[in-house]
Amino acid sequence: MTDEGGRARFTVERAASLTQTLAIVAAGAWAVYTFIYEARIKPGLEPPAVSVKTDLVRAGERGDRVAIRSTLTRTNVGKTGVRVLGLTYNVVGISARFGADPARADAFAGSLHGAASVGAARDYALTEPGAVILRQGTLFEGATEGPAEPSDLNPGEAVSRDLILYADRTRFDFLRVEVSLAYAKADEPPVRLRFRAGEGGRLSLSPQADCGAEPETCRRLKTTDFATEFSLW
Repeated sequence: MTDEGGRARFTVERAASLTQTLAIVAAGAWAVYTFIYEARIKPGLEPPAVSVKTDLVRAGERGDRVAIRSTLTRTNVGKTGVRVLGLTYNVVGISARFGADPARADAFAGSLHGAASVGAARDYALTEPGAVILRQGTLFEGATEGPAEPSDLNPGEAVSRDLILYADRTRFDFLRVEVSLAYAKADEPPVRLRFRAGEGGRLSLSPQADCGAEPETCRRLKTTDFATEFSLW
């Protein structure tokens, strides 16, 4: 009777020990999987994200000409590596026409119905879309068949570029700097790009692929657009 009771206790204790061991192993395996998922798998599933910032500082003057230093910073704010494919930089000079104009108020009132965005100043109007006074574009490695510099960004990495530009303050009241950045995930095939000249000569980027025939190629391409303004007064 004693032997049977001892064997029963041994069997229960062994089963409990085995269960505890299995629980520890399972918890460890789950912890390892969670670490790998959070560190490797999950970041790879997230879309690429790049922010763009432009700082403009007056660098000097000569007569009516104003020199401006532009510092363009692109930052990988996502959790996956990014391959920057192309960059366009348009500087637009805009002037203001001052004075009251009843027709301007009437035009504004007539534009309210169904508009997604409206705006008007009482005493002046801007010469939109303005005049392009500088345009530059760069295709990086992977976006063109020819030789090109690579431009990859790891998560949290930032790259800055300085440029001096000039404007005539007798012609314009302020500048609008428009930046467009095209990029894709670093571990995906790159997307070939081309330059295009659009409204007023603005430089832009577009895929070489036919997006109707190759939708997956175009879906890999992401863009970030940013604009900032600088007064010449």
